Amino acid sequence: MSYTLEFYSLSWDTLGKALAERKPELVEAIIEKQWDRLFENTDLRPRSLVGDREDEDVGSEHAEGLFADALDEIAEAMKRKLPPDRDPPDISDNAALVFSAFVRQLGKPVGRLAHDGTVAHGELLPLMFREMFLDGVAGSCFGDHKLGEKLAARTMFGLFHLDFLSWGGLTQRELSELLPKYKLSAEEKQDEEWEAVAEHAEAWLDTMVTSMRDAAAAKSDLVTLYLTVQHHFTSFWEGAGDEITKDLFDK
Repeated sequence: MSYTLEFYSLSWDTLGKALAERKPELVEAIIEKQWDRLFENTDLRPRSLVGDREDEDVGSEHAEGLFADALDEIAEAMKRKLPPDRDPPDISDNAALVFSAFVRQLGKPVGRLAHDGTVAHGELLPLMFREMFLDGVAGSCFGDHKLGEKLAARTMFGLFHLDFLSWGGLTQRELSELLPKYKLSAEEKQDEEWEAVAEHAEAWLDTMVTSMRDAAAAKSDLVTLYLTVQHHFTSFWEGAGDEITKDLFDK
């Protein structure tokens, strides 16, 4: 398992307006420039428009009808009115992919956290990243232990998706409030959250702070995409080697 948290400087108003207006020339550009590239970074695949199976035709040449249906779903979700204490239902995988393609097309990349999972961490790696690093380490440094939820699992415009691909971000105001609070203390490096991700913690923090500062300097909001990808072995011996290492680690 590997994961990526991508940071984009992007006005929330601009993104919401683009999703609502669905201008044909913008949709065409997104399909051409972003659609195929998106599948290099996530295992999530479109669902067939007939039935509920993965669609084998995921290329940009087959995306026009999928985009139309996904944008219809997005429009309905954006209009939905829910009580303040109730989370919206997940949008479909297709709509989530389309939302992410819009973000990549409209946003300016300002940072990226990425790490390949090892057998020592196995399936716990994404959990460690979310809970130990984003909520724990980064949350402590910024004084906000909901930071992980805001960056990796936040509802935007009534749109929410948690399985395999999700998103979040910070408004310009939130950035201006959080950045002055940032502090990496000696005490923080003694906590169990830090110890769990100590190998990468400082580099991740540096990237996160730089990304947030760049978005703030541009007087923009921040939008993030959180993608997870299963590791695909290139040979039998690569997989066998990982199994041997896992046996040694478990002992």
